[in-house]
Amino acid sequence: MLQNELFEELTQAVEAFGGFVDKFIGDALLALFGAPVAHEDDPERALRAALDMVKRAGRVSERWRREIGLPLSLHIGVNTGPVVAGSFGAGGTKSYSVTGDTVNIAQRLQATAGPDEILVGPVTHKLTRHAFAFDTLGALGLRGKTGSLQVHRVLGALGAPRPARGLDTLGLSSPLIGRDIEFGRLRECLAVACSGTAQLVRISGEAGIGKSRLVNDFLASIGEDQSFAHVVVRRAACSPLGEPSYGTLASVLRSAYGIAKADTPEETRERLASGLAEIGFAASEIAGLMPLLFHILGMAEREGALQHVAPEQVRRQLFSVIRSIFERRLDRAPLLLVVEDLHWADAASLEALQFVLDRLDRRPLMVIVTQRPVGGPERLAPARTGTTSLRLAPLSVAEGQRLLCALFGESGLPKPLRTSILARAGGNPLFIEEIVRGLIELQTLKRDGSRWQVADAEVTAEIPVGIEAMLLARIDRLPQEVRRLVHHAAVIGPRFDTELLTAISSDPAEVASGLDLLCDAEIIDEAAEGGVQAYRFVQSLLHEVVYNNLLVKRRAEIHAAIASALERRYGESPEHFEDLAFLGHHYSQSADRAKGARYLIAAGDRARQLYANEDAIRFYGQAMAALATLGEQGAQWFLARERVADLLVPSGKRAEAEEHYRALLGSERISKDPVTSARILRKRGHLLWEAGKRDRAQANFAEAAALLESVEAPVESALLLQERGHLAFRMGDYLAAASWADEALTRVKTVAADAGEETTREAALVTAEALNTKGVALARRGRTPEAIEAVEKSVAVADAAELMQAACRGYTNLAVLYTIVDPRLAIDVCRRGLDMARRIGDLGFQARLLANLAVAYCTFTDRCGAAGMPAAEKAVEIDRALDQRDHLPVSLLVLGQICQCHGRPQDARTLYQEALDLAGETGEAQVLFPCYDGLATLCLDEGDLAEAERYFGLAHDLCARHELDPAALVILPFLD
Repeated sequence: MLQNELFEELTQAVEAFGGFVDKFIGDALLALFGAPVAHEDDPERALRAALDMVKRAGRVSERWRREIGLPLSLHIGVNTGPVVAGSFGAGGTKSYSVTGDTVNIAQRLQATAGPDEILVGPVTHKLTRHAFAFDTLGALGLRGKTGSLQVHRVLGALGAPRPARGLDTLGLSSPLIGRDIEFGRLRECLAVACSGTAQLVRISGEAGIGKSRLVNDFLASIGEDQSFAHVVVRRAACSPLGEPSYGTLASVLRSAYGIAKADTPEETRERLASGLAEIGFAASEIAGLMPLLFHILGMAEREGALQHVAPEQVRRQLFSVIRSIFERRLDRAPLLLVVEDLHWADAASLEALQFVLDRLDRRPLMVIVTQRPVGGPERLAPARTGTTSLRLAPLSVAEGQRLLCALFGESGLPKPLRTSILARAGGNPLFIEEIVRGLIELQTLKRDGSRWQVADAEVTAEIPVGIEAMLLARIDRLPQEVRRLVHHAAVIGPRFDTELLTAISSDPAEVASGLDLLCDAEIIDEAAEGGVQAYRFVQSLLHEVVYNNLLVKRRAEIHAAIASALERRYGESPEHFEDLAFLGHHYSQSADRAKGARYLIAAGDRARQLYANEDAIRFYGQAMAALATLGEQGAQWFLARERVADLLVPSGKRAEAEEHYRALLGSERISKDPVTSARILRKRGHLLWEAGKRDRAQANFAEAAALLESVEAPVESALLLQERGHLAFRMGDYLAAASWADEALTRVKTVAADAGEETTREAALVTAEALNTKGVALARRGRTPEAIEAVEKSVAVADAAELMQAACRGYTNLAVLYTIVDPRLAIDVCRRGLDMARRIGDLGFQARLLANLAVAYCTFTDRCGAAGMPAAEKAVEIDRALDQRDHLPVSLLVLGQICQCHGRPQDARTLYQEALDLAGETGEAQVLFPCYDGLATLCLDEGDLAEAERYFGLAHDLCARHELDPAALVILPFLD
């Protein structure tokens, strides 16, 4: 029988290398190495046996070729890790076997392998790469397993194996020591999260204290615990170079869906679609999510689907998408998210994570973050999620003794040496490991069979005093060409890809062997980067020490080489946001700092488009710093500072923004430029107005106007006039609003016909906005036909210039105005505006137009229940999802009015009251009035005359205070 002959051959191969055949399962067999009998080199034995099995199967295939007609091939998977071993079965049928996640992964590697392929997991690869050649396949998703695994294909045994290096290969390992309490707290928090109460756990401690080891051991333990078998784990690590906006979340997405940084947009779209479909998103939903997910991944096209959506609106929609993905995932299983090195995370990702934690506090979610101690406020501090802080303290002397005993045995090291090691290490586990490694590499500690011996009784004097000296000593012991390679790698960053390292190497042919040596020395390790061959420094501290000890001039030269290589890779106008930031970083650290500043400003601009304001501020600040080292405060420096000030305003840092504006206005360069001065005065005036300092704001506006009188700057003049008109409208001064808008329109008409593209577009924008302001102001004054004419012109101008946001605003207002003169047209305009809002992906305007469409359906058709109510409910749903507190009260009011008309007074009251609470935050009259009016009419219907009179009184006082016509507010409730 073919199968019997094959199994005999395969069993001989296994046993020839000291293995044990556990069982035969159909046409497969399970072989063990290291159980029940262990050897020091069991992973190597397993691979040699696997290669021998392929050869033997080939010989069997040749013998049987005539009879079976097909070649016989094997599919082999090898994995290394802990197993549960013992006698399994019942009664007399018990037999020795193993089980556990390590076995399961080996089976899935075997199922993934091609004909005569041997696939191995990351631990097997790490322990055998000194003796075998491998082809790295990257992080692959294995059937039946969540997440991905770094997989390698065995190519064959090396002709001249390198010596095995590293503590693991020397048989030195120890259990997690001194962290029992923290380990227990992590398990307790995960149990609470699995029961439906979200948890945030902060693990903080100095570099090398054991944060990553604690997390890794915890994750390994839950992988073997059936009570947590349903938990899905996602991981992200932050870079000390600074993550691009949403970079941390992008890492989570990439790990979840197996997306490599080198993947094309088509490949990325395919992987996202597959992953999102698995958690319940329909194809139509996925299509709508793609532009936002591409923004998160830094792959959004400049002229893409969201180019017409305001940055703040993009941010709201991004947060909504992130929340939806978390919710769908949590609907299926508890989620454990690990974010390492949070102190380097980007602000946009942290803000999004905080948003998710605050809104999913009653879901099975646990987030673990590791970070170094922070001096100020915590960077991730949700208000509603249970938070546990675990501060890892140094190991005590007794715990340090236990660690050394676990490595060398009770009497493995002389007491003076143990004492000296612990004194130098100061309770830091990493420092203990580095001291031990140094002693072994210097052959001061030597292995003699199963024991370790000290070559020099006076060795204690040779132990370096500081960790930096220990780490540098490791680097200094490397061959010169490998030291040069690790210097290049350190300048690239804590993570680097082989292609880039090869591009800047003076000897590209030797890069592969140098990387192997660095892996063997446990200085770097392979990193899961999808299909890209990439590496990382095993310790962030090691990377910092190597980088900081390079001469400044040498560092700058390497940075320049890296930047040049990146430009060849991406071109001078990269599509990916993170590539802009990467180029900016390297050029800004080279001699060409001006070029670095340009890239950093471009990265800041891209971050601003995502409303990732803190990240944009960081990039602009880095650009300013790069230019300052050149002794320059030219146009680029002032531009960056102005943009920093602009972004501080929506971040709520008005005092800082005002100081920046003040400093800019006080500079000699700006003071000589009246147009730039006027622009900054306009911005400072707006800031002061929002802060309630109306007199100072008006003084800034007046000063700006005076400066512009002496120059020809029609666009800036019109922007200033439109700004004053819009603010007057918001304050209820509709006569002044219309007057300012008219002046803006008069001024912008003087723009030259041959003005440049940017100036022409700015002129079109201010024209559309001024016409819109004029129209809504005229409407509030009862001049409806003129109002409609102005807003129609606004829409026409915006459409012609492809200013989609301005067009959507016009459609929103037209839909309200047409309800007076042509109800049929009101519905048509709502639909047209809604189509445009959907086309450009602006959910904010969709909510506004849906609310207006609901009003039109319920006022002028018999489709209130069938079409009006669903439109209002969808508007409320969008406003809630995006946390649009400025428009949510409008949607609530519309839905409340519909409920009131359909005999649902309690629902109407709830909606009116929520709308009133929100409207109180802004104090906007056109929103407060219908809240008072609706509650008053409900009270009348219920016979509560006193309460009705109170609400009517509040409505009357509001109109009197703002000189408003109550009838106009009823007919034209919401204009913008």
